[in-house]
Amino acid sequence: MRCIQSLLSAVLPVALCVTAEAQQSPDDSLRALMQGNQRFAEGRSVAQPIGPGIRHTLARGQSPFAVVVTCADSRVPPEHLFNTGLGELVVIRTAGHVLGSEAIATIEDAVARLNVPLCIVLGHEGCDVVAAALQQGGAPSRQSRLSPSVTHLLERIEPAVRKARALGSANKQLQDVTEEEHAQATVSDCMRRSSLLRRFASVGKFRMVAARYHQGGDVEVLPNRPIPSETSSKRPVLAGTVPASLPPHVALRMLRAGHRRFLGDSRPAPDLTKKRREMLADGQQPMAIVLTDSDSRVAPEHIFDAGIGDLYVIRVGGNTLTDETLASIEFAAGQLGASLLVVMGHSRCQSITAASSQPEEQQMTPHQRKLLRQLEPSVAAARSQHGEDLMAGAVKINVARTINEARSRSALLRELESHGKFSMLGCFYDVSKGDLAWLKSAPTVSATAKDEPTTDHQVADGHGDTAHGAGSHGDSSHGDGSHGDGSHGDGHHGDQPTDELPPAPAGEIAHHGGDHATPPSDHHGAAHDEAGHDSDTAGDGHAAADDGHGAHDGHGAHGAPADDPADSHEHGPDAHSAKSEDITKHLKDPVFLIGISGIISLLAAAMLSLSRKS
Repeated sequence: MRCIQSLLSAVLPVALCVTAEAQQSPDDSLRALMQGNQRFAEGRSVAQPIGPGIRHTLARGQSPFAVVVTCADSRVPPEHLFNTGLGELVVIRTAGHVLGSEAIATIEDAVARLNVPLCIVLGHEGCDVVAAALQQGGAPSRQSRLSPSVTHLLERIEPAVRKARALGSANKQLQDVTEEEHAQATVSDCMRRSSLLRRFASVGKFRMVAARYHQGGDVEVLPNRPIPSETSSKRPVLAGTVPASLPPHVALRMLRAGHRRFLGDSRPAPDLTKKRREMLADGQQPMAIVLTDSDSRVAPEHIFDAGIGDLYVIRVGGNTLTDETLASIEFAAGQLGASLLVVMGHSRCQSITAASSQPEEQQMTPHQRKLLRQLEPSVAAARSQHGEDLMAGAVKINVARTINEARSRSALLRELESHGKFSMLGCFYDVSKGDLAWLKSAPTVSATAKDEPTTDHQVADGHGDTAHGAGSHGDSSHGDGSHGDGSHGDGHHGDQPTDELPPAPAGEIAHHGGDHATPPSDHHGAAHDEAGHDSDTAGDGHAAADDGHGAHDGHGAHGAPADDPADSHEHGPDAHSAKSEDITKHLKDPVFLIGISGIISLLAAAMLSLSRKS
């Protein structure tokens, strides 16, 4: 009898989960998003599973329940706003959520291949890009200071600006109305341009909605609107100045410290508090820009243990450099002062896989074909390499190509780099293990060149960031003050190889160290690094192998990070992975499920008969 009860308790929850997944609808997905947002807004977010178990599971495939299209603004991280974990959301992020063909292709792929029933376009209160679009007629003489990409980006928001002004709202409400109109226009534009999305919507398998995030933490779902009829017009754009920011190597140290918390045993501690949201209401100053894929398993805020306002995140299929992507990077670097761009590729990238499997013979939409054409050169270059997995090689080459293309296309980024105020790095994320390999990107990418990765892999065993890790002289013991970013910061480049980031001028580092002892960046040195050193102090007290330092952290020792041998055992597949995969395959087999249902019915009948006799 106990065996029967154990079997029922093990099988019934799985059967119910399979049934629930099959019955998921657009309304169900929207309800799940809003329930998660309610938890976030009320300050009772539930810790999501992001550890090795879920990563190993997601390495075999993803089943996201929604697509979120939103701004790259650091204050609007979807996984936090909707209290979701890895593998639940496909996310597309550009400045002002302005979308091109590649982004639409990502939505089409999620709907057609992953059966995602909902896409939500999330505008937000206090959007800097919308504010810049509203100011574009104020100072035409300064138009030349904006890059062509940013000019084009702001022109894409112009129809919403004119629609809001036509409604005759008060000045203090003009930006609010513009943000709503722009979200509605993005929905209309996607549905108008994609026959595939219209076809799925017509049979009730897909729904696209507009919404707006408020600084109080809640998300408001907006009513459906018709496609705008106005045509865009070119108008002069107001340029801003480059604000003060963290030195690039300090921003990198903070990212790597956050990733070690993500890998380690200490509980991640992103700052999601109401106080933090109120602090950011007057503006943002993100520490870094992250350009990555829309894959639901690759959530930068989780991977880097970042809170609201920390990262300016741009997400599009294959982390390709589109016009919208480049404009988003330039806006964050030139208008918001972000000093570091991280282009993050990842293992099991489905866009790269599609580009490598003869896409010309596949049936796909024009948007999907355009996306794959941008990835095919990376795949072709990887095929000529020997001794490395084709997919991983293609992803790394694509990361390097994206960085080199951004540098070649953007005079603004080149200028900022030449002054030591901006740097660009590539990395490779393993969706199964959670590891990051930081790539040494060459100035140009050749078909035979190979990336030499350095990994963030040591902290799960207590090694790496102990006595002299990312925060010892950088962002923990002294926060972001004079010792954190100043006197010791110039002696090294954080925890990256010496050729990854250029040294910043000593005077500038001391200046930034003082500036960032106050909001909005003081939370890095306090809440984040305090959490990081909960696990650090459990280590062995030696110099960090991961950081590439000797025993004196930042005094001339620049070693390449070395992998901890213990981690290769800890993060490897466990003894039951093969069995779990076989069980998963059986659970997806309808014949098997029907057979199990019959057995369960017979056992239930037997139990009922025995109970009546007794």
